[in-house]
Amino acid sequence: MRTHSEEPPYLLAAQAGSVVRHLYSRLRAGEPASPADLRRTIGALQQLADDLAHLLPGLQGQLEENLLAGRVGAGDTPGETWDKVADIGHALAQAHASSLVMATELRASQRVLGELASS
Repeated sequence: MRTHSEEPPYLLAAQAGSVVRHLYSRLRAGEPASPADLRRTIGALQQLADDLAHLLPGLQGQLEENLLAGRVGAGDTPGETWDKVADIGHALAQAHASSLVMATELRASQRVLGELASS
């Protein structure tokens, strides 16, 4: 039973990516933005990075649950399957750390832009 949405998680992630690509295309087109709008945009991107950082460990947890339930690794030896899951876990941990750094840097950018706009 799905509680919040009937859309599968991969579709929600694809929609988020589509929105980011749309934002990128608007920025590339040179749409003017006020300093306040830039600050709000950076703030929203900071929140997105924070959200990604919180999401990634959950994906690892789901992968591990699937491993323990025998739903991944068909055709591989148990050792190969565990190694692959460990490799994925390492990559997700790196992405998690990168998301945290991105969120921190965006937060700092937003703060300094606010100072710049008020001076």
